[in-house]
Amino acid sequence: MEPIDLLQEENRRLKSLTESFYLLNSSLDLQTVLHNTLTQATELMNAEIGSIALLNDERTHLVFVESTDKKFSLLKQLQVPITKGIAGAVAMSGRSERIADIRNDPRYYGKVDQTLGHATYSYLCVPLIVNGEIIGTAQLLNRKDGQVFTEEDERLMEGFARQASLAIQNARMHAIMLKQKAIESELSVCSEIQQKLFPDAPPQLPDYEIYGESTPCREVGGDYYGYYKRPDGTIDFILADVSGKGLSAALLVSEFHTGIRMLDALSDDLATAVNILNRHLVETIVIGRFIGIFLLRLFPDTGRAQYILAGTPPPYLYKADGSVLEFETTGPVLGLKGANYRANEIEIGRGDLLLAVSDGYTEAMNPADDLFGEDRLKAIGVEWFRSPVDQIAVETNRLVDAFREGRAANDDATMMIIRRLP
Repeated sequence: MEPIDLLQEENRRLKSLTESFYLLNSSLDLQTVLHNTLTQATELMNAEIGSIALLNDERTHLVFVESTDKKFSLLKQLQVPITKGIAGAVAMSGRSERIADIRNDPRYYGKVDQTLGHATYSYLCVPLIVNGEIIGTAQLLNRKDGQVFTEEDERLMEGFARQASLAIQNARMHAIMLKQKAIESELSVCSEIQQKLFPDAPPQLPDYEIYGESTPCREVGGDYYGYYKRPDGTIDFILADVSGKGLSAALLVSEFHTGIRMLDALSDDLATAVNILNRHLVETIVIGRFIGIFLLRLFPDTGRAQYILAGTPPPYLYKADGSVLEFETTGPVLGLKGANYRANEIEIGRGDLLLAVSDGYTEAMNPADDLFGEDRLKAIGVEWFRSPVDQIAVETNRLVDAFREGRAANDDATMMIIRRLP
């Protein structure tokens, strides 16, 4: 070529390369980026066919994700082991390969040509690299003018590949962000739905102060509490802790909420109803998932109560005379086949205070991995015994937070407090 022709060709390539950089950054959609990348590169290098292959998650195969060939639908079904072919060698070494006649190269992998019904001779393959990590390869097949790919072609293609790699990575990160936002949106909806399972306010009972709250350690939680007034005037107080955290635990909470509302239909006897509920849960919940519960049935007029304690920390009954009673376990967690539950009785006398929590309080940890523990919890009720129930809740949360010393909560935390006035 004449010098003026060479200069014009160089200007054309530089202009095309500049345009390609603009196209690469004009979209955050991965497929659009790949298409723009390949179309521009193929035209720039005057190649018959261009393709891009990215390493799979296991980094064992190259998967074709874009091609200018009309038979791309067939090509994308083909996965090339990184131990095969020139592209595999480039994916392993991170070094470009420029071959004058690929069919004379012992590494030639013929399945691509067989799939496309194409004959490849001149071949240029460059790595796609982001932050030192190889993510795939870009390859060009056969110059249209019948010439071989030149050193200048290779240099331009490598520069192009560097920009393309960053654009691909940006598109991937954008896709991850969109997916994360979608998940966050779904979790927000789930959180709103779950909050509707909790009572708006405690029951208003003469001679009683009642308080309850639940704080998930994630967007949605596996703890639950509620109050239900029965036809005979008794009140059921429920505190439950589902094994696990997050969305799966929240779904099980929803199922438990439905079951607990059916207690009256199951049986008037508290123990019988819970045994029936457990058999239902065994048949419906995933194996290995369990529910700890504290269920108290209060006869408000007399203060007499029946309770089932199965898998949650023991509640404390602070008596008006200064003594403290610890509730006894009456059965294992719900979800165990063949488990049996009995109901114990207790009396909440005038001036008495009941404090029940999930293990998000007792198992709160500080930076040294020490547990807050039941003794510290028990001491809170003793110290703040005469305070209003909402103030007791505030102090409990304050003391547990102080104990953590900045460490994030590792479990959902739920609390119920009942005081019978003097």
